[in-house]
Amino acid sequence: MLNTKIALKVNTIVLFLVGIMDIIRGFLHTFNIRWASANIAKIEPIPDSLQIMGAFGMSNFLTGFLFLLIFSKAKHLSPYVLLLIPFSYLLGIVGLRIENVTPNAEFNGQYMMMVYLGICALAAVYYFVSSGLERKANS
Repeated sequence: MLNTKIALKVNTIVLFLVGIMDIIRGFLHTFNIRWASANIAKIEPIPDSLQIMGAFGMSNFLTGFLFLLIFSKAKHLSPYVLLLIPFSYLLGIVGLRIENVTPNAEFNGQYMMMVYLGICALAAVYYFVSSGLERKANS
């Protein structure tokens, strides 16, 4: 049977790992930007694209540190935060599609991001299904 306590523990561990991953992404997008643009993103390292990557890096630092803060101070929020991550990316993708923005670069980072977002979604769903089944069994 699914257990909410175990599911919450899994979610907090996933949030911790996602926080570490975001800090690494922040480092790559800022302090190691030229290498990341050439070897991971496969985008042309022109000033505008580097500036945008750098802005993403700053955002990655912010989210990474926030995820670690939630991990250490408010573990009960982990499943909600993990669910918000793919939702936010989905919302952004919808906005880009509505505005007819299509990439020209290979953007190899998208494959890592699919795994990242999938793990976040699966962990959150695991918690909410466990929680729902536990409530149903107790009623």
